Amino acid sequence: MKKAFIFVVSLFLMIPIWSQAQTFEDADHDGLSNIEEIERYHTDPYNEDTDGDGYVDSLEVSNGYSPRHGDSQRLISVDSDKDYLNDAWELVLGTGLMNPDSDGDLYLDGTEVAASYDPLNAQPVKLDKLIKVSLDEQRLEYFFGGKLLDSFLISSGLDSMPTPVGEFKILDKVPVKHYGGGDYDYPNTKWNLHFTTQRYRYYIHGAYWHDNFGEQMSHGCVNVDYEHMEPLYWWSQYNTKIIIE
Repeated sequence: MKKAFIFVVSLFLMIPIWSQAQTFEDADHDGLSNIEEIERYHTDPYNEDTDGDGYVDSLEVSNGYSPRHGDSQRLISVDSDKDYLNDAWELVLGTGLMNPDSDGDLYLDGTEVAASYDPLNAQPVKLDKLIKVSLDEQRLEYFFGGKLLDSFLISSGLDSMPTPVGEFKILDKVPVKHYGGGDYDYPNTKWNLHFTTQRYRYYIHGAYWHDNFGEQMSHGCVNVDYEHMEPLYWWSQYNTKIIIE
């Protein structure tokens, strides 16, 4: 009995050491630990290139690409568990990449995020949505519950036609809009977020007619490339707070 007791105690003392070793073990030497691969990214811990696209898993993750889906698909463009929440946001928010209902409340994670609810809390707790635009840096960032979902370059208004500064909120969401004036004509512009009406109406919107993001280009609106504007438009809601400074 004494020997059996000593054996059990020895095993108990070894558990933390074993768990710690598993945490840092990287069987395929791809820069991601076995635990990360299994529990966070759902990649193969014994295959350095899970999707077989020629790039190791950690390199893809660090550059915003999916290690599970080939063809150079970005994390923000794929939805592994079909819950309407892209893989990039799942990783930021800590929801299950392969669990469509992380908090078990019978609502899909993406459905909850779209309506501002916390996808990790089975109680109906709402989280703040915030869009921030820096005119000095020509950059837009947006946050859900204080967590940064994305950050990218934009093009704001020229000095002669500046973008309004201050605190605003989304007044309307317009899927497709025609922008036109004396020297420009941009029909079928997708994903438009109306945030203020002063002398003119101002929008954060997609822009297909230039690729000079990071430079002032617009007539006062905030131009965003289509790749980034589509998920921002989907995520945004009426009354979402916008700070432009």
